[in-house]
Amino acid sequence: MRYIFQKTILFTATLALSLPGFSAPPKVLVSIKPLQMITAAITSGVTEPELLLQPGTSPHDYSMKPSDVRKIANADFVFWIGEDLERFLEKPLNRFSSASSVLAVMDAPGVKVRKLSEKEDKHGDEHAGHNAHEGHDHGNHDPHIWLEPDNALAIAKTITRSLQAGDKEHADIYQLNLYQFEEQLKAVNLKNQQILKPISDRGFFTFHDAWGYFTNHYNLKVAGVFTISPEIQPGARHIAEIRQKIKTEGNTCIFREPQFKPAYLDNVINGLNVRVAELDPLATYLPSDPMSYPRFLEAIALKISACLTTPAQ
Repeated sequence: MRYIFQKTILFTATLALSLPGFSAPPKVLVSIKPLQMITAAITSGVTEPELLLQPGTSPHDYSMKPSDVRKIANADFVFWIGEDLERFLEKPLNRFSSASSVLAVMDAPGVKVRKLSEKEDKHGDEHAGHNAHEGHDHGNHDPHIWLEPDNALAIAKTITRSLQAGDKEHADIYQLNLYQFEEQLKAVNLKNQQILKPISDRGFFTFHDAWGYFTNHYNLKVAGVFTISPEIQPGARHIAEIRQKIKTEGNTCIFREPQFKPAYLDNVINGLNVRVAELDPLATYLPSDPMSYPRFLEAIALKISACLTTPAQ
């Protein structure tokens, strides 16, 4: 399958060079790394999407820089998740962007949006001592839509249509790339189902509520979440509940995120026989290329499986 994909990349690159009349490649700007991965699959052989938030930064607490504004002003296409995740982008996009297409993919046709449950909202109120949705970017919906494979395909289709409408000269290449992306997505989805099925009844714990799309898609069991959002400090009662759940679950895993290193997490697991690993919803350490999104999904599945099947020390 990888060989077929590489042949397709070569074909699209050759097609781009051989057809006459192509204008300069469009400048495509994307907000976060996972969206760059999906977009790179569609723009392969035409252009490389530029990333706004560099690896290691988080959209939950990001502050715009003058260089970011310049990128927005110079882009022909801007793709972002939406105000539920990147509220800091809303005003700059309205004020500075002259792009032919500014697309919030959370509103794309076919994207399934997961609403935060009433229970989660109450936990947030308890943790923060105020309305859980004031002062951070989650709103009433889970914005981590890219962690659902079906959503990724819906996003890719919408990006393809947007690029084709604004860059008709490369429309056939975008369409071919979309077909190839869909085939790769089907293949990795089947592989992940095989990887994750044996551990579907094993509960594990996550740092914040970022993994609902992925765990729902693959019928995985999240036994507990430390916080609904990184900006919210969990209260003492919730920390005690999580610690008790970890004891009850037994032989389990806790997944950190590289962007956040809260001291309370170490305090919770102190003295418990539990494994700790890292899951990164923003794919910080993976390169962005036409195959990176399927690799990203597979890496998540392998990390969860490896942690849950490794005996605790």
